[in-house]
Amino acid sequence: MHINRKLLSFSRTVHIYLTMLGLFVMMLFGITGFTVNHEDWFGATTPRVTETDGQTPAELVAKKDALRIVEHLRQNWRITGALTGYDELDGKFSLGFKEPGRLWEVEVDRPSGRTRVHAEAFNFFALINNLHRGRYAGPGWRWVIDLSALFIALACATGLVLWLALPKRRQLGVLALVVGTLGVVGIYLALVPGPDAAVSNAPPEAATTAPQ
Repeated sequence: MHINRKLLSFSRTVHIYLTMLGLFVMMLFGITGFTVNHEDWFGATTPRVTETDGQTPAELVAKKDALRIVEHLRQNWRITGALTGYDELDGKFSLGFKEPGRLWEVEVDRPSGRTRVHAEAFNFFALINNLHRGRYAGPGWRWVIDLSALFIALACATGLVLWLALPKRRQLGVLALVVGTLGVVGIYLALVPGPDAAVSNAPPEAATTAPQ
């Protein structure tokens, strides 16, 4: 197989500099691919919980000034997550804030302004797992995920071109590629449960209500 010199030179340049440019995020998503799969091993599902009480100014509550209420909560309870919920139910305001490693649930009573803050702080592994998922990380981080996926795909494609340009190792490389691909497909077909398996393994009462 003859590889065009320009294609070979382009692939080599892209492969080297692209992998160096995206090395950190590639390592991050490689490591978190494992930690996401074994969250219990790393204590990523057990938060440190704190409950605190305080007071929100009655004038803010009376005016239902959502913006200033949120600002007051951020300043006084050091809340840094994005606002994910703001509701007024049963005579109180309920607010939620989340970021990759922490969450806050706040209740502000009306008209007293009494405030209860429930906070959960997760460990480092929970933080990077949520970054892997793009959970609570905002649109900017989703761009990082998209670009990382593009970097990885281009690194794989240019690496394949470089491998095929090595005549003495080409056959072994193609064999390894075929074996790896068939291995992944075989594991999926043989070991990953499908919808039928999920229904058949369910308790009798669950199986009778499963969608047809």
